[in-house]
Amino acid sequence: MEYFSGTWGIVLIVLLFGGSIFVHEFGHFLAAKAFGLKVLRFSIGFGPTLFEWKGKDGCKYMISLLPLGGYVAIPQLVSLGKLEGEEEGDAESTAGLPKAGCLAKICVSAAGALFNLILAFALAAVVYAVGVPSQEILQTTVVGSLSDITDANGLKYESPARLAGIREGDKIISIDGKKADNFENIIELVAIGSGRGSDGKPLAKIRVERGGKNIDFDVKPKLIVTNPTSGDEIRMIGVQPAMKMLVGQIMKNSPAQKAGLKEGDIVLGFNSKPIYSPAHMSAATEAYAGKTIKLDIVRGGKKMAIDIVPQRVNLTKPLLKISFDSNQISVLETGGESGVKCVRVLSAKGLKGVGASDILYQIDDAKVSSLADVEKAFAQKKKVRQLKFSDDQFNLKEVPARGAVLEAQKPQTRVMLGYALKGDETIRHIPISEQFADSLWKVYNAITSLANPKSDIGISSLAGPVDIGRLIYRLSYTGIMAVLSFTVLLNINLAVLNMLPIPVLDGGHIVFAIIEKLRGRPLPAAVFAGIQTAFSLMFLALMGYVVYIGFARWDGDNAREKQSEIYNQYYEKIKF
Repeated sequence: MEYFSGTWGIVLIVLLFGGSIFVHEFGHFLAAKAFGLKVLRFSIGFGPTLFEWKGKDGCKYMISLLPLGGYVAIPQLVSLGKLEGEEEGDAESTAGLPKAGCLAKICVSAAGALFNLILAFALAAVVYAVGVPSQEILQTTVVGSLSDITDANGLKYESPARLAGIREGDKIISIDGKKADNFENIIELVAIGSGRGSDGKPLAKIRVERGGKNIDFDVKPKLIVTNPTSGDEIRMIGVQPAMKMLVGQIMKNSPAQKAGLKEGDIVLGFNSKPIYSPAHMSAATEAYAGKTIKLDIVRGGKKMAIDIVPQRVNLTKPLLKISFDSNQISVLETGGESGVKCVRVLSAKGLKGVGASDILYQIDDAKVSSLADVEKAFAQKKKVRQLKFSDDQFNLKEVPARGAVLEAQKPQTRVMLGYALKGDETIRHIPISEQFADSLWKVYNAITSLANPKSDIGISSLAGPVDIGRLIYRLSYTGIMAVLSFTVLLNINLAVLNMLPIPVLDGGHIVFAIIEKLRGRPLPAAVFAGIQTAFSLMFLALMGYVVYIGFARWDGDNAREKQSEIYNQYYEKIKF
């Protein structure tokens, strides 16, 4: 369900992402005031100041350009000089101030994380009371189908789970010794896995329950490119969850309508063979096109079987594939009655500068606006020399294509029965303790996977402000409760990460305070300043990189969305 408009998503980013940062810094601010420490500046964001005002307490309140966090300048606790926007007069205004004690340093440093946890608790209470939308199929651990995997570059891989011997109907119990609680958990456990085979390639040890017995499998996940621009990769095994096959809409003139299938029927399988998902049904009936089968269903609480004849239908439109050198371009015809007729690129492998949805408008000197025009141009030319493309902004690209070969590709087909399933969205009232436990589990897995050299999770996998903002924006179209649920995770994440014992983070300040207490005297100013400055610069460099990756990810996602739009035109409207 959409809420208001895209503007609402932007408002939520400001309120919840910016608000989470504000709450963290406000915790430091209040604790500092409680211990009588002087606060020079309270900034949301880093870099050049956008807005500022000076309070009666002498503190300068600021909103800065770069939304990478924030800071409270407390010189008695720690001073980062220029990194905190040190100004003329700071030294004079803080001269003679008493040093903060160990307890004050620990409490002020920990207050930010504490306030994030308080906010997370409050939001979790709202999520529990109101409930958050959830798909019922994601709560199962039963395999519904074994699907091939296609990466962001169009490369296709057979399901590693199927190759290992896992079947539809298997119940996944554990992955690498960790219990699988639901299908989201299964996907995450595979992704963060660090198992390696003797060949050094990813390996996942998966235990399933089949027929009352536990069986162990060595599955070799594929490292799949999910974003061609950022280079994001993730381990996948090609499994989809089982689902309740509750019949919704019946398609006109379909085998289901002719057989008398009704809305509300529950499909169990056919010919006494259990079926666990629509994809499983399609694969299992592939050999039964035009043949009568017994569809096992539940109607009104009673089991019964009806005769039905699966039918093969066209799933996609025809394509033409143009091959030259190591390049392959697949094009289809779009438009017609609903718009301007043209030939668009579905996929382009090995060719830089040409992408999905670009228009092929000319072959040598011949204009083309249909697949027939493309075939005619190739037939009239003994040797094609050049292809000309245009994107939606009318940017033109000429591609040398000497020796190009044209090949017709038949439409893809699928055996279908002709019914759609009803949605399975439910409202889950997740206890606060479960929300906290799940969030802490996710943060722990992210940190340990990042630190594990055998995992495929690296620095480039980190999500920064750009990614967080985009996710909040997208979730705003799902509903406000989905956004609040994510914000619970965000605040717990902020609390845990800031308490890591790393210089410049709150946990690092606490470690320094304890070291000074044990030494009985402060650390040498030069040593302390050097460590803080070095780690601050490293932190800013890391944040800069994460922001860069976030924008690259955004660019790649936009390209995938364009490809998805053209794929929607590639698939035919199913007709029986």
